[in-house]
Amino acid sequence: MEGLYVDIRSLLDETTQERYHERIGGEYMGKSGVINQDFKGEDNTAYHDVICLFKIYRSVNWRMQIKVNQVKHRVQEEYGTNLDEFLDHIYQAGMDINQDLDDMKQRIEVINRSNKFLKLIDEAVELMRNFHPQGERYYWVLYYSYMSARKAENIDEILDLLEPHFPKITRIHRATYFRWREQAFQAVSSILWGYEDESRQIIEYFKNNFEVE
Repeated sequence: MEGLYVDIRSLLDETTQERYHERIGGEYMGKSGVINQDFKGEDNTAYHDVICLFKIYRSVNWRMQIKVNQVKHRVQEEYGTNLDEFLDHIYQAGMDINQDLDDMKQRIEVINRSNKFLKLIDEAVELMRNFHPQGERYYWVLYYSYMSARKAENIDEILDLLEPHFPKITRIHRATYFRWREQAFQAVSSILWGYEDESRQIIEYFKNNFEVE
């Protein structure tokens, strides 16, 4: 859906990547590596908010895909064109859709808002993956826990899915998984709450208006 994607990097605070090398979600870079610090006060709230965002990730994506499919069928039936071409046309026209397409306009706006939310999360996770010393580890933990299309049945299944990515570890224990997951939340928190106003508004909207299905 190219017509809906935005360059999320342009929405990042200009100092976010620089700060990320110095402070990684409750962890600070020392000469010997990462120094852990407990979240306190306002930071603790931000940490729990990030958990909420990941818990709704699949639900937001699922509902968006339903809307996309509905719009695709209507566009093909009424205009004989594909969705990307149609979206390009209406956005170039400033969303000036006639009255009988009001319901489609609302669906497209929902798709656009949901898409931006998902891309913000994806961009933050990818930044963590590329720059955090343990980014690859944290990426796979978050991916199988919250971001993959299929939700694992339980923690043991997540551990099974993680194993191929860590061949040097005979078996990842549950306590290790929970520790990695908490550290991943902390790492990505400083990125998400470092976005500028427009992106923070999108994040706040979904945090306050969306529930896990």
